[in-house]
Amino acid sequence: MPDHLFVLVITAMLGWGGFTWRRSEHAVDLAGKACDRSDQLEIKLAEKYLSKQEFEIQMERLFNTLNRFEQKLYFHVYAQTQDINKLRARLRQYEKSDDDGIL
Repeated sequence: MPDHLFVLVITAMLGWGGFTWRRSEHAVDLAGKACDRSDQLEIKLAEKYLSKQEFEIQMERLFNTLNRFEQKLYFHVYAQTQDINKLRARLRQYEKSDDDGIL
């Protein structure tokens, strides 16, 4: 194969690769822009069904409920810890009195 034909084929392949690369980059950019627009559209549609103020009120109610749940959970865990510690102390007393009685 003559050298000039080889150079022509390589140049054509590299040119086609560059063209394809630019087209694919452009397609990725368009897809990103379309995704951003659809996210904005979803937000606008959501605003039609629930205003920002209503959303904030609902979020505040949710967080207040979660806070109460957390306080109750903490109380029960703390109360159980206290009960367990008392039971362990009583158990140690009984074990100690049994050991003293046996000796």
